[in-house]
Amino acid sequence: MRKWITSEKYPGVRWYEHSTRKHGPRIDRCFGLRYSACGKRFQPTLGWGSEGWTEVKAALTLAKLKENIRTGEGCISLSEKREIATKKREEETQKRESDKKASITFSEFWDAHYWPQQSHKAKGSTKTEEGLYRNWIAPAIGATPLSDIQPKDIEIIKNALLKKKRASSTIRYVFAVISQLWTQARRDNYVHGNSPTQQISIPKQDNRRERFLTPEEAQTLLAELKQHGGHTHDMALLALRCGLRFGEIAALTWNDIDLAEKLTSIRDTKGKVNRQAYLLEDIVVMLSNRREKHHGQNSDLVFPSTTGEKMSSISNVFSKIVDPMFNEGIKDVRLRVCFHTLRHTFASWLVQRSVDLYSVKELMGHQDFKMTQRYSHLSPEGLRRAVEVLEM
Repeated sequence: MRKWITSEKYPGVRWYEHSTRKHGPRIDRCFGLRYSACGKRFQPTLGWGSEGWTEVKAALTLAKLKENIRTGEGCISLSEKREIATKKREEETQKRESDKKASITFSEFWDAHYWPQQSHKAKGSTKTEEGLYRNWIAPAIGATPLSDIQPKDIEIIKNALLKKKRASSTIRYVFAVISQLWTQARRDNYVHGNSPTQQISIPKQDNRRERFLTPEEAQTLLAELKQHGGHTHDMALLALRCGLRFGEIAALTWNDIDLAEKLTSIRDTKGKVNRQAYLLEDIVVMLSNRREKHHGQNSDLVFPSTTGEKMSSISNVFSKIVDPMFNEGIKDVRLRVCFHTLRHTFASWLVQRSVDLYSVKELMGHQDFKMTQRYSHLSPEGLRRAVEVLEM
């Protein structure tokens, strides 16, 4: 048990001795205080002689505390003093962290926080985002602290895109990238408030593709693709007959396909709506032949890349055949034929054959009915028949 010894020279100062440890020629002493204030008794321990404490130093500490008690200013206990010091350090740390966050630039946040978390996105999406950042965002606001970015800075980006005659969809994509980064930065307390992109209007422009193939054009294209072998013909046939996106075709596995029921499951789609596609007889024959031909392959994908992994883009064979066949001299992207035109053709043919728009929406996997309504002009006879039901 500790035996405290009170100093005769300095009232209120006391110490006890270590059982064995020495400090110089003497046994090491642990110094403390004993005093009263505001109806309470305080008995703080200060520290050891080997740590620099002496009777004089302890007495000076006690004198300062008593002075604070007398004047009503400052701390009246060492624990209070420690609490204030700790709080001050915490505030200083928070201020340094806040200053650091306030000074981080768009590019610094992109490199350190945003971009490392985008690996879950499809390869095509990350490639596009990286290009938009490098070509349009970074040159304009990359060196600007996030907290200093204003709507006028976003307006500058928009005007640069318009000057280069970029489509509204491209501007919208650039704004979406900035907004995604801003949302993450706000979540992590680097910025506050909504993204400055929300205060800038995007010019409206109808960039929806208008071109779709006639049955004769589709047969000609498929015949030409078939001569080149590989995946391209079969993938084009699947897009044309089932309305699948390229990414949906590339992700298909044999487990998704039920040839007996003539169904295939489409999961994790762009529209976030899982659905089933119905397989026509020519698709069943094509898939049956592929399964037999590629039986025992290492990949479970229906259309694996040369390395057995998921394909990231359609083969160049497609554009080499399509461009001279359909795109000579055509600059308007809405009128040019690309792989997505085959999905657009699928929907267009359905509407032309009087399939109702709700069914088309479900078959296409559209999340919003507005996307399906674009095809309504292809069925004027359907609208006429709807009115004719009122004939007496």
